[in-house]
Amino acid sequence: MSDFSSIARPYAEAAFAVAEADNQIDGWIESLEKISSAFENEKIINLLTSPQISNSEKTKKFVELFNGEVLEKVSSFLNVCGTNNRLQGLPEIISAFMNLAYESMNKKNVSVWSSFELEDTQLTKITEALEKKLNSEVIIDFNIDKSLIGGLKISYDDQVIDMSVKRKLDLLQNQLRN
Repeated sequence: MSDFSSIARPYAEAAFAVAEADNQIDGWIESLEKISSAFENEKIINLLTSPQISNSEKTKKFVELFNGEVLEKVSSFLNVCGTNNRLQGLPEIISAFMNLAYESMNKKNVSVWSSFELEDTQLTKITEALEKKLNSEVIIDFNIDKSLIGGLKISYDDQVIDMSVKRKLDLLQNQLRN
């Protein structure tokens, strides 16, 4: 897929303006989360990247997947994205929309990576510490990355806090080389 990050923001801002004007930010979030999860399906990716299917047919099929499942204006937004050949860029557009929505609600998206599954009490402590540090509600996207060996890696906004064993070993290796 192409890099859609440069075009994602204007689409996200337009969608957010509609959601905000209709007082439907939560409904848009819920709808867009459903759409976002569709991009985990290989058949959806194949549909959107197939050169044998016209753009209008891709749009029609993609929008039909969510018929009755998402807000009507979200379906209209999908049609606009499809008409402008932007369906493949929806993950970036949705991510930009979520950032705008969460910012308006004083919430932050935070990604946390660990080399193993964390217990609920550990996640609660991490969440509380981040909420205190960021002075906002935190929504954690938890990921497992075995390459970290141990420790955590936390990312939010443009910040990355890397407290992993892998990073410490990399730093030690660099010091030994110099």
